[in-house]
Amino acid sequence: MKENLLALFNECLQNANEDDLKVMYQLLNGVKRKQEKVNYTFIDGILLMDRDITDQKCEITIPISALTENSLQIVHGGVTATILDTAMGTLANSLLPTGYGAVTSNLSIYYIAPGIGESLRASAEVIHKGTKTLVIEGSVHRNDGKKIAHCSGTFFIIKK
Repeated sequence: MKENLLALFNECLQNANEDDLKVMYQLLNGVKRKQEKVNYTFIDGILLMDRDITDQKCEITIPISALTENSLQIVHGGVTATILDTAMGTLANSLLPTGYGAVTSNLSIYYIAPGIGESLRASAEVIHKGTKTLVIEGSVHRNDGKKIAHCSGTFFIIKK
């Protein structure tokens, strides 16, 4: 596996333009962040997510890069959905007792403006906490303060 990976890496490196190099760096840095436990998962690491969690709110910030953009050079809607779901899910799981977890059962996203600029910040707040479900609201803002998406989600509480 390592030999195949090294051959692929070298081939990609040899043919890389500036954007390719930036993406390769972000991908490898993301794996390293996961290995060093800076981030919880590979997707958190690859997107370079920084989290700020309190007992009532979760915020996640990511840089905008070639890795996060679609063919129109704006943030891909799936990336926006991922950081919203992660912020909301992180908050949901932080509120549960040991031995329980929350999984997304519904996510409704309204895209309002394009994701452009230097970074995005997703924030999440609890609307309702029941014994079987949580309802959480989230939004994403660009670094210039413009809201680009609004979301609500339902999270089902499960025993681990």
